[in-house]
Amino acid sequence: MMLLLCCHFCGAGFQPALFFCAAMLYNVPMCTTDKTRGVFAATVLENRPLCDEHYLIRLQTPGFPATEAGQFVQLQCRPNAIPDAIRVVDWTDDAPPKLTGGEIADGEPLLRRPLSLAGRDGDILDIIYRVVGRGTGWLQRAAAGTELTILGPLGAPFPIPDTISQAILVGGGVGIPPMLYLAKALNAAGVQTTAICGARTAGLMPLATDDSGQSVEFSARGAHSILCTDDGTLGRGGLVTEPLAELLAAADDPAAVAVYSCGPEIMMKYVGLATTDAGAQCFLSLERSMACGMGTCQGCIVKIKDDSERGWNYKLCCSDGPVFPAESILWE
Repeated sequence: MMLLLCCHFCGAGFQPALFFCAAMLYNVPMCTTDKTRGVFAATVLENRPLCDEHYLIRLQTPGFPATEAGQFVQLQCRPNAIPDAIRVVDWTDDAPPKLTGGEIADGEPLLRRPLSLAGRDGDILDIIYRVVGRGTGWLQRAAAGTELTILGPLGAPFPIPDTISQAILVGGGVGIPPMLYLAKALNAAGVQTTAICGARTAGLMPLATDDSGQSVEFSARGAHSILCTDDGTLGRGGLVTEPLAELLAAADDPAAVAVYSCGPEIMMKYVGLATTDAGAQCFLSLERSMACGMGTCQGCIVKIKDDSERGWNYKLCCSDGPVFPAESILWE
């Protein structure tokens, strides 16, 4: 995207004006397959509802680099069409220009949306998202065959230490999708896994259940599951931290246990505190507002403990994270 401050003749003299050219937002060269990340073409294969407000979108992304559980992508949430005109907005001497949003990207969402990966099968990426605004609202309407661009893979993945034999996954709301990808990786590594998944109510749980109340999706990935809802309409009533405490207390060797979590920050704070107090390892996938996803905008800061005089420093959620060891995070 180019934003030019120029002067044009308006009869009374030269006046500054803003010229918006959005073509660069759309006509981005696709990266070749020898790169570890970049902008790639994607085609929607499927986009279907899972529960209230939650959707699964499957994207075919030829040449997309290797990915790991815990990484994310920045997904275009606007049409691929290239605008055919430059917008001109006058800037008078006595007032700055009044912008309405239509000057850039035809009023469509300008920034890509950061979304975690729920899984991958060859060049097909699975993403589960919740409709919360204009960007994801547009994405909800993207039918099969829609062409998008996708930036990624981004961020640091979940580590799987060689020393663990048991894993506990704690996902809340839209923090559940990366747990699905991680469960598959843990199963491949031979790690016994239990997934604890929470939502406010049954209608907001993006998982299917079998006759025994187990998540169909986690069972397919070799994991036992415990579902919780705040109002008790599905699974256990109450907070995900309650079954977590029970599993930690029952562990024969807490040092051989790793807890992974993604979801509301207050939930992850208490998951991290409970886990480290029990002597187990804990890795948290944090969420911040991200404009670029690559560390350029410096907007997704996280306070991380270190050995400096003040005892902490800023790290970037997008590039240093989003996964951090729980004991390293300085909670507000």
